Amino acid sequence: MTGRERLNAVLRKQPKDRLPWTTIVDDASLGLLPAEQCGNGGIDFYKQLGCDIFLLNGWNTPHNFGSPEHRWSATVEVVEQRDGDRTTIFYKTPQGVLTAIFEKWHPVKYPVDSLEAVQIYREMWEGSSFVAHDDSAVLASVDNLIGDHGVVTRFWGPSTIPRLLEESMGVENFYYLMADHPAEVQGLIETIHQREVDAFKILADGPCDSVTLVENTSTYYISPEIYRKYNMPHQREFVDAVKSKGKTAILHMCGHVHGILDLIKETKCDGIHALTPPPTGNTPWEAALDVLGEDLIIIGCLEPTVFAAGEISRIPAALDVLMTPRLREANFVLCAGADGLAIPPARFYAVAEWFRKNG
Repeated sequence: MTGRERLNAVLRKQPKDRLPWTTIVDDASLGLLPAEQCGNGGIDFYKQLGCDIFLLNGWNTPHNFGSPEHRWSATVEVVEQRDGDRTTIFYKTPQGVLTAIFEKWHPVKYPVDSLEAVQIYREMWEGSSFVAHDDSAVLASVDNLIGDHGVVTRFWGPSTIPRLLEESMGVENFYYLMADHPAEVQGLIETIHQREVDAFKILADGPCDSVTLVENTSTYYISPEIYRKYNMPHQREFVDAVKSKGKTAILHMCGHVHGILDLIKETKCDGIHALTPPPTGNTPWEAALDVLGEDLIIIGCLEPTVFAAGEISRIPAALDVLMTPRLREANFVLCAGADGLAIPPARFYAVAEWFRKNG
């Protein structure tokens, strides 16, 4: 099988010829490689390694998917100011101005931090829309780079609750405002979600055969009750939209999710991307199979304490233990992820050699 055939077999829950593995890098790791190995944003390196490329959108390439595009109404003016690593964004509306501040694109001030801001933000979303574009040419360009070495998944998100927690409100503002003004915050949640349902449908109609909703779900900041009440039903609507078009629906969940596996099952998702075992995460891969079933697709993160730290000589022995007979039979792909990390090339080669001999 080619990498494309192998990964498509996993995504369609069909037999494969061997255990697949993938990786993902950005300039932090590419900067440690010889120039001749850094072409096409890492794709040339993936091909050299011999991994099965599971590319998230046009990751680290010039090719960007544009659909669905979120648009504010004409009454909202967005003004961005940059001062070194500091970026300030003003959302100017007839009802008032919301301000977001980022340091190196990490939020240090969230725009929604008061009841008044909740009301302004809700009105912004009420007037907003998601607009469809034809991404088939983008997919063709990325597919041409990958060739038979792998596939592309449409990587989009997050849904409403992670959007509020990570981008718009932050954890502290979200939970305080939810406690003090539950009706108003729930109204905001319902308004954003109704717009995102339109986005889900646009994604389902897009050209990619699989769609991955980028949730970053973790019980470290989303309680089981919040997940049960909001996230899970929202994710289920995403899954229903994608599967209704005969495509594979995956949830990206790289946090602590062991305590909500039973709720994740209710989404009826096809798979989980970036599922991470202890100590970085808390969910052994086989525990997810126990709850969600043997046909669950798992793109599992190779534990950073194995891949990114410790002795390189430990990697083969760790893989001997991790890659159990059950996982070999499952719809499982190992991901040695290195996004944002400067991982020495020898670590990638150690994984590649193990799979060459044992995959």
